[in-house]
Amino acid sequence: MLYITSFSTTEKSHDREHAAGKLLLSCAVKEEYGFPVLPEIDKREYGKPYFPEYENVHFNISHTGNMAVCALGETELGVDIERIRPVKEAMQNRVLTEREREWLLQKSDMAEAFIRLWTLKESYIKATGQGLRTELSSIEFTIRETSEGEEIVCSREGFYFWQKKIGSTSYLALCMQGKKIPQEMKKLHIVFL
Repeated sequence: MLYITSFSTTEKSHDREHAAGKLLLSCAVKEEYGFPVLPEIDKREYGKPYFPEYENVHFNISHTGNMAVCALGETELGVDIERIRPVKEAMQNRVLTEREREWLLQKSDMAEAFIRLWTLKESYIKATGQGLRTELSSIEFTIRETSEGEEIVCSREGFYFWQKKIGSTSYLALCMQGKKIPQEMKKLHIVFL
C-alpha cells in the first residue's frame, strides 16, 4: 500500500521530513497490520531499513519538501518522490544512459522528464537495498505509451514499476521485486498528520 502526506514547513529541514516519513509509516503499519506501535527498525548491510521482528513486512519511505510517502508490501520494494526541478546537464550525463538522454531531448519539459527517470532509478536502488553503490547510468528505463496506457520497462529483469504525477509539482515512483504491481498498490492513501 502507498501512504502519502503533506505537512507545513517554513524551511527545508531534512529532520522534519524524516520525522514526517516515520510518523506516516507508523500510521500505515497500524492501518495495514494492526500494529499498535511502530516496530523496531534496523538496517541491513547497505543501510536499507527493515523490521527485524516482521521480515515479511517490507517498507520504504521517501520525502521531498513538504511531502512524505511510504510503501508497504509483502515483497522487496522501493519508493521515491521528488519535486520537478531543473538539473544541470552534467548530472544528466552522469546518471542517464545515452538512450535516456536522447529520450529526454525529445521532451518539451526536460525537467519533468528527468525527474521521471530519476524517481524510477531511485525506487529501483531503494528496492534492491544497494543505494548509490549502484551506478545509476547502469540502469536504463524506457517509458512509452501503449494502447493499454503507459509502459515502463527497466533493463534489470524481475522488477516492476509504477509512476504517478502528484499535483503539478512532483513525481512518485514505486518499484516492486518479483511481481507486477497490483492495482491496490496504486491507490494513494492520504494521511493528515
